[in-house]
Amino acid sequence: MMKRLFLYFTLPAILTAVLLSACDNALRKVEVTESKAEIVFDTLSHDFGNVLPDTTVSFGFVFHNIGATPLHLESVVPGCHCTKTEWPKGGIEPGEAGVITVIYDTHGFSGGHFQKSIKVYSNAKTGFLRLAVSGDVVGD
Repeated sequence: MMKRLFLYFTLPAILTAVLLSACDNALRKVEVTESKAEIVFDTLSHDFGNVLPDTTVSFGFVFHNIGATPLHLESVVPGCHCTKTEWPKGGIEPGEAGVITVIYDTHGFSGGHFQKSIKVYSNAKTGFLRLAVSGDVVGD
């Protein structure tokens, strides 16, 4: 019982603290190289590895505006109801960074491999990008 409580409550809190610490380092100012807004991600995909059933996992996709005008995310659309997103609604100034958090919920998933995509629409030169998360839901 204690192991299960640790896995469901303490472990996610520790992982969130580590993620936030990593994001602080990644949210650095970058050089502006484009004449209009342009979005560049540190990574376009993340593998959660093994994930327990009936849990949620999250990952922060760090991005930078390397353009000369403010970047506005128009929408961030997950591919299914089991995936949620949190993203900055205001503009990201030239040289600044932001984070799109992707939350995957394993409740109701019987197990096995998963791969989910997230569509990112913005006023950037590229306009549209796709992020991906994957992993394996395994029994406890």
